[in-house]
Amino acid sequence: MPDRWQTYPFEFKGGLITNLSPFQQGIQAPGSARILRNFEPSVFGGYRRIEGYVKFDSNALSNTGLIRGIHRYSDQVYAVRGNDIFRSSGSGWTQVSDNSTFSSAGVTIGGTGKVRFLKYNFDGTEKLLLVDGTGKPFRFDGTTFAQLSSLPSDTSGSSHIINFKNHVFLANGEKLIFSAPYEDDDFTTANGGGIINIADTITGLVVFRDQLIVFSENTISRIAGNSVADFQLQPVSRDLGCVAEDTIQEIGGDIVFLGPDGLRSFSATDRFGDFSLAVISKPIQTETTDLISSSPGGFSSTVIREKSQYRLFGFNPSFTNAAAKGVAGTQLQEGISWNDLRGINASVTFSEYDGFTERVYFGASDGYVYQMEQGNTLDGTHIQATFATPFVPLNDPNVRKTIYKGTTFLDVNGDFNLEFSLKFDFDQPNAIQPDSILSSDAGASITFGSGIYGTSLFGSKQKAIFDVQAIGSGSTVSILYETTGTGTDAVFTIDAATLEFGTYGRR
Repeated sequence: MPDRWQTYPFEFKGGLITNLSPFQQGIQAPGSARILRNFEPSVFGGYRRIEGYVKFDSNALSNTGLIRGIHRYSDQVYAVRGNDIFRSSGSGWTQVSDNSTFSSAGVTIGGTGKVRFLKYNFDGTEKLLLVDGTGKPFRFDGTTFAQLSSLPSDTSGSSHIINFKNHVFLANGEKLIFSAPYEDDDFTTANGGGIINIADTITGLVVFRDQLIVFSENTISRIAGNSVADFQLQPVSRDLGCVAEDTIQEIGGDIVFLGPDGLRSFSATDRFGDFSLAVISKPIQTETTDLISSSPGGFSSTVIREKSQYRLFGFNPSFTNAAAKGVAGTQLQEGISWNDLRGINASVTFSEYDGFTERVYFGASDGYVYQMEQGNTLDGTHIQATFATPFVPLNDPNVRKTIYKGTTFLDVNGDFNLEFSLKFDFDQPNAIQPDSILSSDAGASITFGSGIYGTSLFGSKQKAIFDVQAIGSGSTVSILYETTGTGTDAVFTIDAATLEFGTYGRR
């Protein structure tokens, strides 16, 4: 005789985990995910469908090829395509380089690689410095765009740039060249400039806890001090470095970067200069390895500060946006939780927190600059999002269970469509799987809310309890959620779920 119905609750947390066996994951982390694509762990709990992106400017930049660099300066977005830099407020791009309006006739940017920016203010005027990896740096003060041709030859070919202790630091191969204090065009030793040889190709610079951290392909070093009189180069790691440029980001009091074995954190202890380098991407090692192997065009990364989130994008010029791959890690109280990203084929990114507004931009090969965290589509394309729980034994893996009812608890912000289905016994080929219980053509039963996103429901949060009558039998079960909308679905969060089941004999 069957037992009475039992209830098994799922608290959705832990993020994407793919380095455990299916059985281990179902027992140890039932609220984690075996698939978490375009859903992200939320700082408020549960898994939230990602926001979309829109074109920052409906016009593409002139020239051809990749967007080589993006920055925001003086309330406008600056972007480089081909050998020119352009700017826009969102309604048309104006060329800045090789343009007599900006006293830059005949001035063009060299090379084909990435262009990196530094925004600084040494004399009361905010300026931009650019490096293109080929020639000497360029400077723009809002009026004049010019190459600093008078700089020493060591600066030619600089690929990275940063401001540390009011010195401009340029990375050029193995050399770190720095300016005199409060100067952008004086690198002479007599006035406080200098050169430091790292002895390995530099892949990134970041200022962290009053130190300049210098990443190379095989080492990590730090520079402490305030001027040429006391700058000291000290090793942090002699056999581990950052293997990919533009993967270094500071988030939540730590630094994340791509090392030879995955994403690592630069965890600093309370003691000055005491560091621990830890691999943090082990839970998604398969996805990380796949991302590295499928990104011949390199990487870009950004942080979403309001979400405490690090995002890493692989760039593949042969991919469509839909095929583009990335990963994201959200820093929560229990640590970093991961998810899989699709649909953002970014070659360069830039993010900035300006007052109370966070702006995140990216560009690739189509000539457009996009703004992330905007809207409910990927520039008009439906956001395909999937979340699947581990295969959970529901207490006893040797007892067959029949599922009768599923309840999902959601936070919703408007109309959306969501499909719910059950997968049994590790989705083996010989296991009978029930059909999806919900589908997009049953609009009345699966659409929540009746307001208009951006009008009646914007900024509000609705609670939804979603009950379905289920049927299916097996020893282990996984809940699968998939979005089925057509591009108008509002953001929503899947908080938790319960399954009600009966047990029917030991196998």
